[in-house]
Amino acid sequence: MKIIHMIGGGDVGGAKTHVLSLVSKLSETNEVVLVSFREGEFASDARALGIDTRVIKSRNPIRDLKELKNLICGGGFDIVHCHGAKANVMAAMIKHHIKVPVITTVHSDYRLDYLGSIKKRLTNGLLNTAALRFLDGYIGVTNAFSDLLIERGFDPYKLYTLNNGIDFEEPFAPKMTREEYLSSLGIKCTEDTVVCAIAARFHPVKDIPTAVRAIASLADEFPGLYLVLGGDGEEAENLKSLVSELNLSDRVVFAGWIDDMDSFLNAADVSIISSVSEGFPYSILESIRAKCTMVSTKVGAMPEVIDDGENGLLFDVGDVRALAEHIRNLCENPAKRKEMAEKLFEKACEKYSFEAMVKAQLSIYDKALNAFKSRKKRDGKVIICGSYGRGNAGDDAILSAVIREIYEVAEDAKICVMSKKPKQTKLSFRTDSIYTFNVFRMISRMRRSCLYINGGGSLIQDNTSSRSLYFYLMTLIAARICGADVMMYGCGIGPVKRVGNRKLAAKIIDKNVDCITLRDPDSFDELCAMGVRKPRMQLAADPTLGISPVDEKRVEEILQKEGVDLSRPCLCLAMRNWKGIDEKICEIARAADYAAGELNLSVVLLPMERKKDIVIAERIRDKMEHKATIITGGLTVPEVIGVLSKMRLVAAMRLHALVFAAGQGVATIGIAYDHKVTGFMNYIGREMCVQYEECTAEILKSYIDRTINDTKYSEDMKNLCRTMRENEKENVKNLRVFLDKGEV
Repeated sequence: MKIIHMIGGGDVGGAKTHVLSLVSKLSETNEVVLVSFREGEFASDARALGIDTRVIKSRNPIRDLKELKNLICGGGFDIVHCHGAKANVMAAMIKHHIKVPVITTVHSDYRLDYLGSIKKRLTNGLLNTAALRFLDGYIGVTNAFSDLLIERGFDPYKLYTLNNGIDFEEPFAPKMTREEYLSSLGIKCTEDTVVCAIAARFHPVKDIPTAVRAIASLADEFPGLYLVLGGDGEEAENLKSLVSELNLSDRVVFAGWIDDMDSFLNAADVSIISSVSEGFPYSILESIRAKCTMVSTKVGAMPEVIDDGENGLLFDVGDVRALAEHIRNLCENPAKRKEMAEKLFEKACEKYSFEAMVKAQLSIYDKALNAFKSRKKRDGKVIICGSYGRGNAGDDAILSAVIREIYEVAEDAKICVMSKKPKQTKLSFRTDSIYTFNVFRMISRMRRSCLYINGGGSLIQDNTSSRSLYFYLMTLIAARICGADVMMYGCGIGPVKRVGNRKLAAKIIDKNVDCITLRDPDSFDELCAMGVRKPRMQLAADPTLGISPVDEKRVEEILQKEGVDLSRPCLCLAMRNWKGIDEKICEIARAADYAAGELNLSVVLLPMERKKDIVIAERIRDKMEHKATIITGGLTVPEVIGVLSKMRLVAAMRLHALVFAAGQGVATIGIAYDHKVTGFMNYIGREMCVQYEECTAEILKSYIDRTINDTKYSEDMKNLCRTMRENEKENVKNLRVFLDKGEV
């Protein structure tokens, strides 16, 4: 592979280390050229490493652009990789002429790069912000940066994450002992000496004053506590003034630019990152390799690298008091400092090695090249329509399962989800997303997609309204007209009550749908009864059955945080608002009181669609005489499944509370407000299902009595779920027909 890397050339610190080490390693197996837009230390260091380095710098930007274009086009490069604002702007200006993908590594929040200079923010900053929109791919040095770019409207399928890496096998070789280095700074090393260190540019975004103030608050308490600042920059004079103002001249030492980083870190006990914004700074990896204890703000990759309280400590941006408390604890506990440093070293060796970084970078190049070549093709592009973006755990679970299964068949697939909240869907699922009812964008996406998926969930029904049925039927017609294959995926069908709607739905489905997989036998029978004949129809199961819960430790943390009494078996209620709910709340509350009082069960109320269901949960709790606990936190789908797995019994109106619980072998009682609940309970052969209109406290109490004593149920349900999971594979088998032309 032929790769050209471009950078401004004035870079220092982590960005410089990242680029030089990466390019040097890539050059061993690939043809790599490094372009710097200025002469100086960066270019000299690159040449010293044996990197093919070209400097493009004149007083004429037009001439520079022409020289750069000729270099790229004449060199036959496969990909252009930019680093920083100058490179991004130059690449964007010639992108139309070079006909190869241009990607950039986002080392920092581009809106904060020129925080200390209004002039540069209004020139370089704005030019870079505009240029970024024209590039073909973006590499965030942390997942947090990728999320940031999604929030700002960047295409999720152009985003990649690359964790920084360092060679942990390279010997840690300080040229000076701890005592010698500290002595060179005027610090006398004793048993009580604790050195906190920061190696960074003196820039507003690094917020070094927070660390200085934290040291000031501890100066009298710990006479042997020092802060050593390695670096320089525009904030140097302000920092020196602050140190003088706080009378810390003998406790805060300015070490200047660090040439011997190993000696600097060997002298340190605690390495601090106090930044307002960070990506994945190399300083953290260098500190970990030196086995310094890490204390950092909760920015960038820091929460991913540091497990707070386990192998390091985190604090909020600007929180002087929290930082001071962390330093105090580390000063008082030398053994804790050592233990944390060792744990973080072990984690980093496994996850943040230099070899892993280079391997991931090459994989990103391959993906970016494939995406660039297929950008105008239909192949691998899928659009999904369903009841998404409404904050419902069940619908989120369906979408998560469908996306996972698409990637199982075609890992390079590009998915676009029709959602009521596109930005939220992009962030949650890392896919493209458009507003559900933006018909023009929907048509545009369908014209570029090879497959349209309707589902899962119960979309073909008129129980809520005929309008929703007409909308989903319209999308089937539109997808077919646009040339996409059409699949209804893991669906529930019905009820479609109106005769005219039944005939219309059957006609449209017969004419426009290629394949239908159904999540329960009742839905299969309903589709046949409506008169649907032409599409390939297959009984499968709910796609969410393949989702695994989080680990037990995490589940216990959630339940303890919410105040659930785990000393007793738990009854979980998952209810929703529906017509006549006022009367039913009283009945459900009476049954819950019976379970809590007579059967000694802990009552847990679980809102599946948090904003709507929590109101019903609160009303049930308020009607009860005994205590009931509401799960108030917004949980992920695996966390919801994990919580339900710990229940002894689940009584629910919400379908996916029943599906998740049954999938974990937990006993279920269904309150059937809709055909889909009855269909699922029939599928699992469960008699404990009461129609919503007929639901009374007495019926619920009798079902609770029968279920709580049914010791055989759990094993039977686990066996049945194994069968359902096998059936669920039919969804994937049929999906494969459209994405890789396999055979069912």
